[in-house]
Amino acid sequence: MNTTFDRYLIARYLQIFVILFVSMFGLFVVIDGFSNVDEFQEHSTNAWDLLVRMGSYYGYQSTLFLDMCGPILTVIDGMIVFALLLRNSELHPVLAAGVPTWRLLVPVIVSTAVINGLMTINQELIIPRIANVLQTPRDSLMKGAIEIEPLTDPSSGIHIAGQELSLSPQFIKNAQFVLPPDIAEEMTTLKAAEAVYHVAKRNQPAGWLLKNVEPAFSQLALTKEGRTLVLRPIEKPKDLFIVSELSFDLLYNRLQSSKLISTAELIRRLKSPAFGEATAKLAQHLHARLVRPLANILAMLLAVPLILRKESRGLITNMAISAGVLIAMLGFSEAVAYCGKTGSLSPEVAAWLPILVSGTLFAWLTGVMQT
Repeated sequence: MNTTFDRYLIARYLQIFVILFVSMFGLFVVIDGFSNVDEFQEHSTNAWDLLVRMGSYYGYQSTLFLDMCGPILTVIDGMIVFALLLRNSELHPVLAAGVPTWRLLVPVIVSTAVINGLMTINQELIIPRIANVLQTPRDSLMKGAIEIEPLTDPSSGIHIAGQELSLSPQFIKNAQFVLPPDIAEEMTTLKAAEAVYHVAKRNQPAGWLLKNVEPAFSQLALTKEGRTLVLRPIEKPKDLFIVSELSFDLLYNRLQSSKLISTAELIRRLKSPAFGEATAKLAQHLHARLVRPLANILAMLLAVPLILRKESRGLITNMAISAGVLIAMLGFSEAVAYCGKTGSLSPEVAAWLPILVSGTLFAWLTGVMQT
């Protein structure tokens, strides 16, 4: 089977996606860069240092931009590909040769799947590694420190606070951990110059290492439960280890934190009792992430029948109708997502209902498409 036209459509799709991404991100860099150049200048010693800081900052931001705008760009890309087929009179010769319209969808679906794969790699492998940079305000990132957002561990009741957070390396400055009566016989505040979070290992649970803590471990009146959560490292008797699954990233900008972690970490947090009432939001975010590739493809397919309408008044009209339908579907998806956040709908229904509606609408619209 000759795949020349397939390769032509795939090349055009990928080329247009690159052009769209570079154009949109370039516009964002120009507007944001000129609006906030003073902040970069305050922490730069010369013009070269300024360019390096801005290049590094926006290089990191490009990954977040791809994650947020990639789905929209794939839909616009698909619309442009089929609009160009009509504009350049390339569609009718193909249809006259006996090639059905649905066959033209195959290379575009493959191209969309490739872009979805790149966005998945970006979401799962790249963004989690630089999440601390992406969720930190620009000014705090330049200073290397940020104000802490105190948090109480729902599973133990231990309150975590401190003076501020150091971003590189990551630790709490002048940390304060308040032990409730369930952990100590009376409410006790542990103070440490630094507190560093350690992920779970084979022989060690996840938790915080408090360095040079006061009061010392020997002065604590711990309950039976407290002795399982407050530990003294053998090799460092002046330190304490507090067992907790609340990691460093949850102590600032918590609302964005779940968007920047990998799916494996999202599932781990969903199963952990340490996140309490937040598990419903985590579940909805997990389902939304799982259905996103399918949602991107269906949104692109939804636009095609409207662009390739049999009874058409013009390409511009077709694209306007297609854009209107997609905007309406976006509004419906946001409304359903809001219902999921408020508890009116379960996380599963909130994530999958737009997929079912989009798929049904696409099947219904195939009847108006040129064949």
